[in-house]
Amino acid sequence: MTIDEVMNGEVFTCRPDDSLATTAQLMWDHDIGSVPVIDADKKPIGMVTDRDVCMSAYFSGKPLAEQTVSQAMSREVHAARLGQSVQTVEGLMRAKQVRRVPVVDDSGKIAGIVTVNDLALTAGKSRSVKPDELTNVLASICQPRHPPHA
Repeated sequence: MTIDEVMNGEVFTCRPDDSLATTAQLMWDHDIGSVPVIDADKKPIGMVTDRDVCMSAYFSGKPLAEQTVSQAMSREVHAARLGQSVQTVEGLMRAKQVRRVPVVDDSGKIAGIVTVNDLALTAGKSRSVKPDELTNVLASICQPRHPPHA
């Protein structure tokens, strides 16, 4: 099974110069927790999560309308490519401990997004994705990146 069969082709994006208020509204309106940040060529250059928005608001003390996406976004993008196997993308998510991965076409333009929810829903419907494999992927993604403080 390829990621094309699992991904959501309706992907909502933002630009680095958009306000965090606009991006937060986009997240609220579409019930999503992460938005790929794209450049003028529609290539992903970052990701911004609902947590990024909250932390930026908290630490800056400024209203979201006065902050840009570029101030809060992660600049490291871990993207999948159209045609890759679900197992390859699961491996990427596991290795990078990310819950959402943009999917790009051969030119690097955003074509969709795949989330752990998409993987779970696919596992529930398909016999080709084994539930124990999905459990291992989720467990790997959810491991703390830093050991808890003693």
